[in-house]
Amino acid sequence: MRQWGRRAAQATQVIVLLLAAGCAGSGALVQDLQVTNAALKSETQQAYHRITELQVELQTLQRELGAARGAQARVEGELREGQRRVTDAQHVVDLQRDELTKSRDERERVVKTSQEMQGQLVELGRLREKAAEAERSQSRIQSLEAAVQRQEQLAADLKAMLVKTATEAQQSTSRPAKRKAAKTAVPASHDVADRSLTQAPPLRTVTVQAGDTLWHLAKKYRVSLDELRTLNGISTDLIVPEQELILPASPQG
Repeated sequence: MRQWGRRAAQATQVIVLLLAAGCAGSGALVQDLQVTNAALKSETQQAYHRITELQVELQTLQRELGAARGAQARVEGELREGQRRVTDAQHVVDLQRDELTKSRDERERVVKTSQEMQGQLVELGRLREKAAEAERSQSRIQSLEAAVQRQEQLAADLKAMLVKTATEAQQSTSRPAKRKAAKTAVPASHDVADRSLTQAPPLRTVTVQAGDTLWHLAKKYRVSLDELRTLNGISTDLIVPEQELILPASPQG
């Protein structure tokens, strides 16, 4: 475009110089110059027109470039947003993975604790059974000890009563024969007491079963309720299964 402008300027200067030099004598030359000038003007107009078209095309290209840059910026922004979302999603996945691992560990710990508690409950049940058995054994021992003490007390009372009776019989005798007989009767009384203690029948025991009552057991073994309560050291008719009760000796004959 600049080249066309320079050519047009040079042609105009040549025409002006020729006209100024007085070269009007040659009509053909003037005509040629006029034709050349017209051609140069036409080319100049075409060049200006081309320049205008190029300017419009340049503006169009600039607008398209601006739109392309805007689209590129939007794409880059969307790309950055996508990368940020991917990073956030990865972070969430990592957190969920950690939570899952913790949940699995916690579940395993709960299962292990439950198993330990079950074992402890089983052991506790065994200990309770042993404690109950020990309590029953202790109750039996106490009942037997109480019965033995009562039997010893009864034997001591019986022996004292026999001794007292023999002494009174000895003191109440006035004649020597009777006194002698009384003297011989005292050892016999001791022998009777000793034989009574030695030959005393052993105690009996019975284990309370489910559904038994004190009245039913007294009737079954032909014992009075008061005697049964006294032998076992109880003040009420309340008994429980597996309880050991002491019965008086079987009647002779």
